[in-house]
Amino acid sequence: MSLFLVPHWFKNTYIGIEVEQFIGIGALVLVAAAAHLFVALVLRLYLRARLAQEDRKFWDRERARLSRALLALITAITVIVGFPTLTFDSSIEKVVIQVASLSGAVALVVLGFRGIDILTDVLQRRAEKTVSRIDDQLVPLVNTTLKGLVVLLGALFVLGNLGVNVTSLLAGLGLGGLAVALAAQDTIRNLLGGVTIFADRPFQVGDWVVVDEIEGTVEHVGFRSSRIRTFYNSVVSVPNARIVDTHVDNMGLREWRRYKTTLAIAYHSTPSQVQAFVEGVRALIRSNPGMRKDYYIVEFHGFGAASLDILVYCFINAPNWNDELRTRHILNLDIMRLAEDLGVEFAFPTQTLHVASMPSPEQDVSREHDREQLKRIIEGYGPSGQTGQRIDTPLTAGFDNTPDLPEERPTGRTPAMGGE
Repeated sequence: MSLFLVPHWFKNTYIGIEVEQFIGIGALVLVAAAAHLFVALVLRLYLRARLAQEDRKFWDRERARLSRALLALITAITVIVGFPTLTFDSSIEKVVIQVASLSGAVALVVLGFRGIDILTDVLQRRAEKTVSRIDDQLVPLVNTTLKGLVVLLGALFVLGNLGVNVTSLLAGLGLGGLAVALAAQDTIRNLLGGVTIFADRPFQVGDWVVVDEIEGTVEHVGFRSSRIRTFYNSVVSVPNARIVDTHVDNMGLREWRRYKTTLAIAYHSTPSQVQAFVEGVRALIRSNPGMRKDYYIVEFHGFGAASLDILVYCFINAPNWNDELRTRHILNLDIMRLAEDLGVEFAFPTQTLHVASMPSPEQDVSREHDREQLKRIIEGYGPSGQTGQRIDTPLTAGFDNTPDLPEERPTGRTPAMGGE
């Protein structure tokens, strides 16, 4: 007898399965386990060779996510490839192969889910290192979208293995999808608007924005809508299509915050007091660390109904509204202290009644003399007179927003830049 003959007890059957088929099933299990250990070992060695020490703990945890799904997939592939060699009955073989195919499809979907989770973890780590906060909102959306795509592909694969005509199903879904698309145009516009927001980034989470009449802080950016928390602490969900189709005023991107006001001082203030007050306000702006130094305007602007009007036009360097108000508070208090020191009074609407007596003949004669005196005063302010100032003659250095000048400062001053 040849040494290569199979022992007769290999053909013994237990529960309808021969001994050699039991041995074959065991061999398939060992092959699947060995293949899983080999793939896991290769993946571990690759990661340890390519990664720094501080990243290994992170990737060891992520690799553990793949272990069970990877084992199930390798087992399904091993059964599909090796089971036909065990010479089972064709009906049994067909059922086992179909079950293995379905199990492999499920394992592949789970493996895809785990891989997407790993990808989003990596993206989240990178997003935390960036200044922008909108990518922190984008990572969960990428996770949800990719998982939905994996589920769709997995479902089509399972249906195909169950004998469903996937092509006809897709054609039917295409017609149904067209009908749904026609009925859900606003939803599709919102989705496209969300994609536009993520691409153009007109704002990010935490920015103070004004969208039409809605004003507040961006709290969440989604594919369909964005949430804005108003200053009344309510939350408004704004469709993305509306955001894309309208003007978005991003107050959070302001480099400087404008402060424009008119200081009304009393009419009985003397020209010297007005000049000193204007230069003092400029000096306050120059000395305040929260103010912009290269561009500001403080000028005697005009004659109001009940006051002399001083225009203050300046900019504040503040990251938020609270800091802006605090800087205004400090500047306004300093202006009040300055006015008190200079003896300048702030005006408020008043009405004054002057009662004059009838002039006497002597007063009429003196008025003729006053006309000549007034004439000389007016001529003093004329082109050949010496009374008018002609150009700004500051009492101090002026504290203009111009570069520092040499000690021999010219009498005149370069006009400030134009207004709004």
